This record gives sequence, structure tokens and C-alpha cells, in this order.
Amino acid sequence: MMFKFISSLLAVATATASASATTADIATHDITEHFVWEHFTNFQERFHKRYENFETMRERFDIFKTNWLEIQRHNSDSTQNFTKGINQFTDLTPDEFNKKYLGGIVQERNLVGLYGCGSFASSKDTSSLPDSVDWREEGAVTPVKDQGQCGSCWSFSATGAMEGAWATSTGDLVSLSEEQLADCATGYKYGSHGCNGGQMDGAFKYAIENGATTEGQYPYTAGRGKTGECQQGDVESVATFTGCYDVAPNDQVSLKAAVAKQPVSIAIEADTRYFQSYSSGILTSSDCGTSLDHGVLIVGYGEDKGQKYWLVKNSWSTTWGDEGYVKIARSDSRNDKGICGIAMQPSFISA
Repeated sequence: MMFKFISSLLAVATATASASATTADIATHDITEHFVWEHFTNFQERFHKRYENFETMRERFDIFKTNWLEIQRHNSDSTQNFTKGINQFTDLTPDEFNKKYLGGIVQERNLVGLYGCGSFASSKDTSSLPDSVDWREEGAVTPVKDQGQCGSCWSFSATGAMEGAWATSTGDLVSLSEEQLADCATGYKYGSHGCNGGQMDGAFKYAIENGATTEGQYPYTAGRGKTGECQQGDVESVATFTGCYDVAPNDQVSLKAAVAKQPVSIAIEADTRYFQSYSSGILTSSDCGTSLDHGVLIVGYGEDKGQKYWLVKNSWSTTWGDEGYVKIARSDSRNDKGICGIAMQPSFISA
């Protein structure tokens, strides 16, 4: 009865609370428990959060409050190039977030060529490359997907590159199956372990050998943290591939040339509050780190107010980031790991 009563109070608060705080809110309000609680109830409603009991709810609120205050502090700093915001991860500690949603990249000492991919490096003259690229506008990028609580980011990054390669080659954009890779592209041969991490190059090797099927034929079910038995023999391959390529590590000029051709798989470090709460703008902080733990997809590049950036598609649904995307600072260096290690391990597949 007590929990029902509290839930009723929360529902009333949700109906009256504002959606998010602004710098003006902070300037004109005392940050009281009640004020933050209103934002917490909004958060519960928006992301369909349900807690076992009041004690758990209170624990989640305390975590939410810490994250909320950090978001407001960051957004009130005029020197920042990007904003943070409330999303589905705001009631998680950084450690909880990392354990549930990261660690999806199996670390290799030297990935280049390990899974039979060739090498890709641009020529010295890159003046013919376009100033900006957005493969979404060219019909080569499927809608943002959601990996759930499974370390299968590598499979989403790989299918994104495969979808882009198939679309740029045939003109046909098809949503390919992450579950097929998570279930089948496993073990030593392909370097992947389902929800426990993997490699995009290993996924490419599997697709070259077996082809790829649609998400409709082989739907994603691993979002709760467990993959299934491989059903390769029961589905039809709709996309085939001929080879894969590792972009020269830490060479952002060659990476630009690769992205000008098609979407490119990359690995980054995402185990920071910057990524957990990222909302919009260009991520420029060198504090992001270079210990790769998350697979994503570069779908373009450009420049905004003098700041060059990579346009990156994530797999945490459209409620994270800028409708599921993040912009990460870009350089013109041939010897630069990049923000979050973005240039350390790029690769792509050809159709």
C-alpha cells in the first residue's frame, strides 16, 4: 500500500514537473530534493522506469541527482563545445553503465590483417575529397538501433558498415541482422563472443564467407544479455561481400578518405560521463581516453564553426545523444589516435 501511495504521488508530480532544467532554473531555484525529485519523476515516466520498492527508488534517485547536477554544471560552462542531457542511463553510476553497456570490443594487440582484411591508406594528395559527407543523405544508413544490455556493439558496428557497403554498391538499403553475427560469428575463428564482446573484422570475415541476412529473417533477441543458437542454415543470405580493409591506424587523413567512400566501423573508449550523458555538439575532450571498449560507425564528417568533426552512429537507441548520433572532433593528422581513440582501429567491408 505504501508503494502504491508513493507511486500515485510520483504520477502527480510527473504531470506538473518541467521536462528539463536550464541554467536559469539553477540561478533562480535552490537545488532542493523536491526540485530534483520532479525531474526524477519526469525521467521515470519518459523512460518507463519501474523500481522494486521505495528503497531501490531512493537509491536510484540519489544516483540520478548526482548525474543531474553534473549535467547542469557542465551545461552552464560556456567553454564546452557539447552539451549533456538526461537519457535512459541517468539513474546508473558510471561503473554500472560500463558493466551493462560497454566492454563489447575484444582487445587485440595488432588487429591489422588478423582476420584477412587488406590494408587501406590514402594517397598524399587528398584535395579531391569532399569537404563534408553524410551517408544518411545518400540512403546508405539504416535507422538507429538498440543493442540493449548485451555487449554486442561490435555486431551493430559491423552490420552498419555492411549495410552501407551494400547500399553504395547496389543502391539497395537493407537492414541486416545483428543477431546472426552475435549467434554465429563466434569463437577463435571470428574473434567474437556474442554478448561478451567481439571484433568488427571477425564479423566481416564471417559475412564474406557466409553472406548476411535481414533483420526481418533473423531478428535481434540478445538485448537482455544472452545470445542464441546459430540459425545460419535456416535463413537466406540477401547481401554478399568480397573483402574487407583495415584503415591505417591513427591516420585521420586515410580515415577521411575511407569515409568518403562509405560508412566505416570504428572502436572508441566510451566509459566516461562524457559519453554516458552526451546530448549534442562536438565532443572535444581529450579526457575521453583511448582504451577501446565500444564499437560504433562513422557515417560522415564535416565542420561546424571552425571545428572539424566525425559523424558517428551509436547503437543505444534514439533517446541517447543527438537522436542516436554523436559528433567527435576530427583532425587532419596522419599520426593522431583521435578523441576517444576514434582513429585507432577503423575498418570497412566491400560488396
